[in-house]
Amino acid sequence: MTNPNQEKINWLRLARSENVGSVTFFRLIEAFDTATRALERVSELKSNVVICSKEKAEQELEEIKNFGAELLLFSDEKYPQSLREIPGPPPTLTVKGEVDFLQRNCVAIVGARNASLNSINFARSIAVEIGNHSTIIVSGVARGIDTAAHEAAIMSGTIGVIAGGINTTYPKENEGLYRHILDYGLLISEFPFNSSPLKENFIQRNRLISGLSLATIVVEAGLKSGSLSTARFAAEQGRELFAVPGSPFDLRCKGTNRLIKEGATIFENVEDFLISFPHLKMAFTQVNREKRPADISNQYSEISNGDIKKIREEILQKLNHVPIDIEDIIHDLQISPKLVNVALVELEMENKIEMNFGRAAILPS
Repeated sequence: MTNPNQEKINWLRLARSENVGSVTFFRLIEAFDTATRALERVSELKSNVVICSKEKAEQELEEIKNFGAELLLFSDEKYPQSLREIPGPPPTLTVKGEVDFLQRNCVAIVGARNASLNSINFARSIAVEIGNHSTIIVSGVARGIDTAAHEAAIMSGTIGVIAGGINTTYPKENEGLYRHILDYGLLISEFPFNSSPLKENFIQRNRLISGLSLATIVVEAGLKSGSLSTARFAAEQGRELFAVPGSPFDLRCKGTNRLIKEGATIFENVEDFLISFPHLKMAFTQVNREKRPADISNQYSEISNGDIKKIREEILQKLNHVPIDIEDIIHDLQISPKLVNVALVELEMENKIEMNFGRAAILPS
């Protein structure tokens, strides 16, 4: 009889072996029943396989344990059923935080890293509303829309999917968000402990974001946005796909508008979403956000010698052709109102934006 602990080590060894992807992994398990037997035979079947050593697997398990995380095998009860159903599920998941979130209804909210302020505010509002329906918000801990969705869902429940090891933070500016998700939510990764967030990992991560979720909502995305890969995975996995329509003048909305043309459901408010998931509508539970961590967002910091040029660039990234309140710009950038107003005046004088009644918008080019 196979020792359960030894089988776990061998499962990890097989999963971490070079040139053994998810598809090959499960074919080997199907052929030989256990990871232990598969390890004994894999070199005969695939000559290019470099088997992960027992010492390396044991070291990773020890590091995971010392970090306070847990390794879930595909065969474990706590492994999410939603991921069992997707093509090429990860053989292992490293998790830390509220592991029971994996068994809850989840919805992904994704979008542009350089998102406009309107879209960031919209992502926050829908994350709060959907979270109020006993639903966990899933995203990728990136800048922009991901950050907004996670922040808004901290108290109702959020899952951050990491593109590196469970202990790696990317981008560095989101270290605070990373810590708050650890404290109040769940972080998961399919990559080895200590591994860096390589470029190719992000696409791989995106299939887990959609795979964990009943539906994926793309708030804002350009034609080359990584969020479109999440949308594609959602469609391939048979999950619902929603896209927020945007201005035809804004390049950051070209991707979402194209998704709608290709058949994604238009998302203008949470009711559009709840029509598809009436059981979630019945699960309304208003979350008490007074207990929300004081330092999660919306804190102000003064910049005494601000670089106006940099502020101008940041403002232009936040704006689109739909007017937004200047107070919202100040609030989001978390810098001095005086510096923001100087930058806005300069942009208006250069005919890059227009301001009316305390609101600003980009002028069509």
